Amino acid sequence: MSFERPTLKEIVERLDGDTQSRLSVPQMRRSNAKVFDRVLAGAVHSLYGYIEYLNRQQFFDTAESDYLDRWASIYGLTRKQATKASGQVIIKFSGELVNVPEGTILQSDDGIQYKTVGPVDSSGITEIEALVDGTSGNQLEEDVLTLVSPIVGVYSEATIIKLGGGSEAESDDSLRGRLLSRVRETPHGGTSSDYVQWALEVPGVTRAWCFPKESGEGSVTVRFVCDGMDEIIPDKAMLDKVFEHIDKLRPVTAHLYVSPPEIRPVNITIAGLLPDDADVRAAVKQELKDLFAREGAPGQRIYLSHIRAAISAALGEEDHSVVSPTSDPIPDGNSQLLTLGEITWQ
Repeated sequence: MSFERPTLKEIVERLDGDTQSRLSVPQMRRSNAKVFDRVLAGAVHSLYGYIEYLNRQQFFDTAESDYLDRWASIYGLTRKQATKASGQVIIKFSGELVNVPEGTILQSDDGIQYKTVGPVDSSGITEIEALVDGTSGNQLEEDVLTLVSPIVGVYSEATIIKLGGGSEAESDDSLRGRLLSRVRETPHGGTSSDYVQWALEVPGVTRAWCFPKESGEGSVTVRFVCDGMDEIIPDKAMLDKVFEHIDKLRPVTAHLYVSPPEIRPVNITIAGLLPDDADVRAAVKQELKDLFAREGAPGQRIYLSHIRAAISAALGEEDHSVVSPTSDPIPDGNSQLLTLGEITWQ
């Protein structure tokens, strides 16, 4: 029989009964014994909670935090740590080239700071790195950073050439998924599942797929996305990271290609949503996002019946009709990934 944690009310009733069974006369309404029973019940209820927590840590699919890290380490997996964004900027000078000290601080409009990590070349290009970990350090090309402290002969604004690669620390759900995949699919020295697991080991990568022989005999193409970033399509910095990581682990005879999938948004028109309010619409949108993240893969169709089922699963939804699409959305080739596009409400 499985363990069931008693409620606080059940524990109080048990203790009241035990106390009464040991007394020769009924307890008074305001008896001190009743107070003691409730104090003890609170402590016992906390102990039951801790036992329940420890019980969850015994299994891969329910373990969390430090216990999950311990289970993962047994199978050679470690939690992916947050990484800093890095890239290049162009610094302009009012006259001749001026020495810009390494460690010079620049700042974006949203307050994220960066430091130079190398010298400025003759073209005014220098390497920079974010001072904080995470995706907040990623910026778009041609955005502008500003010098925190002015330097004589140097313009205050620097233009970004590229600035990316920052990622958040891996969540429990992500690490648990990799651990379960590692247990279920034992490494075999270069199978398709091995390439997927290798790609997922890189910080920032959330989903990956492998396509053997796509570019000829002996070739392996890996595609991946970074759902935790503003743009799920990986930039060149992320592509290089994944290639370098897999290149050290792959069989020497394999020809490795790492490329981003081509995104194809699927627009959905929903009519007659009942009830049609902001909360239900938000729940429907979240269910559809989860569906495309769960079932979307390069070259993989999304079944129309699954779209309808996802909408029906939204909290509070009672009825709806899908106007479009009218058939299963199907990607054009193995490089195309279906994602949720615009939702139109009628």
